Amino acid sequence: MKVLRPTQPTSEQLTVINNHKPGVFVVRGAAGSGKTTTALYRLKFTAGFWQRRRRDGFISGPVRVLVLTYNRTLRGYIEELTQEQLKGNDIELTVSTFAKWAADRVTYERILQERERSRKLAALAAPLPLPTDFVRSEVDYVLGRFTPEHLTEYIGCERQGRGRSPRMPAPLRRRLSEEVIDPFQKWKKQQQVWDWSDLANAMAAKRTDDPYHVVVVDEAQDFSANQVRAVLNHLTDEYTLTFVLDAAQRIYPQRFTWSEVGLSVGPHNSKLLSKNFRNTRQIAAFAAPLLRDVEKTDDSAVPDLTSCKEEGAKPVLVQGTFTRQMDHVVRFLDGLGPDNDESVVILHAKGWFAEVKNRLDAAGLAYVELTRNAEWPAGPVNVALSTMHSVKGLEFDHVIIVGLNSEVMPHATEPGDSERDAHLRLLAMSAGRARKTLTITYKPSEASDLIACMDPDTYEVKSI
Repeated sequence: MKVLRPTQPTSEQLTVINNHKPGVFVVRGAAGSGKTTTALYRLKFTAGFWQRRRRDGFISGPVRVLVLTYNRTLRGYIEELTQEQLKGNDIELTVSTFAKWAADRVTYERILQERERSRKLAALAAPLPLPTDFVRSEVDYVLGRFTPEHLTEYIGCERQGRGRSPRMPAPLRRRLSEEVIDPFQKWKKQQQVWDWSDLANAMAAKRTDDPYHVVVVDEAQDFSANQVRAVLNHLTDEYTLTFVLDAAQRIYPQRFTWSEVGLSVGPHNSKLLSKNFRNTRQIAAFAAPLLRDVEKTDDSAVPDLTSCKEEGAKPVLVQGTFTRQMDHVVRFLDGLGPDNDESVVILHAKGWFAEVKNRLDAAGLAYVELTRNAEWPAGPVNVALSTMHSVKGLEFDHVIIVGLNSEVMPHATEPGDSERDAHLRLLAMSAGRARKTLTITYKPSEASDLIACMDPDTYEVKSI
């Protein structure tokens, strides 16, 4: 499967790459701006700085470099690129997800499975007048933002509801804290199990014997405050730390502010990359309106549509039964030809690929699966299957999103709803993975409400 190859950096990217002095630097970049590539170029120069420091006798032992990625798929994708950037036997390189990195460095009994965790939280929250999914999301937010000794600070933290997401006045926050979060924390201790928030807390509390000189945190908008604190706790006294993020592409409710994790970020140590070098004008024009009404923060990057230089076909919305949808997909793949070297990803929001695999197998079309794959697939196969979440940070020549129906992506229809925002970010992020063509398939009678959020002037419809 093809991987992203670094290209000649632009003048905009060079301002980031050439700033490789010690300290914290934040790269904010819109989809397609090349922020990951820029961070890897910067990694090469920052590691070189520390290699020179080592040769000059200022540090002993190897230069320790850590690259943390959003998920295992992205880790496999950039590991090869990272290794290409770093030369020399005096570098000790770790490329990992946060969960794997933390799990390898602390002692714990067992990580709680998500299904078991959800059942326990649902049982504890049953007396509360709150939707179960919201409770789970709010607990994730609390345990990710506040350290264990400061969990009660949540009670004094204003939480305004948006859309279908309920407003959380102080009495309700207190009930959630006392009736759900506190009992859940005690239950985990009794069961001798951890969840992922406990891993972050353990790493934030434990000082490592082998701190890092150089760290890159990619897709940092989906890190929690405690995960960032954990990273900060594993740095040498003098270090180079790069965060790469775009809050407009945030798909999890983590959220943190730089000040609450003890960092000062301003124009002197941050750069916004707004130019889109990946998408055609037509794909960028389709994706941008999806984020029009989505909540934004200072770390959000709005794409510069005028920077897209490539022209292409408008995205296509294919309407029909799932059988007809797959007929279209197979014809598209056949049309690329047997010697095709262009990459294609077929996405589904939930990863329900049984019928997709059956159709591809019947057509004799080879494919690889990306979701939860710790290694980037080697070999000539350039068709991949993946959930939408797992392609974050990746890019492909052609993106096909199948089965975009209300069952897999339900949400409220009114602007301002947090669930709606999350799904729109996920859809815009997925669409933005495409370099050349974008296809979305769905059955009209079961269509997701997200279809109504698309600008009809930016796509074509094909009924089959």
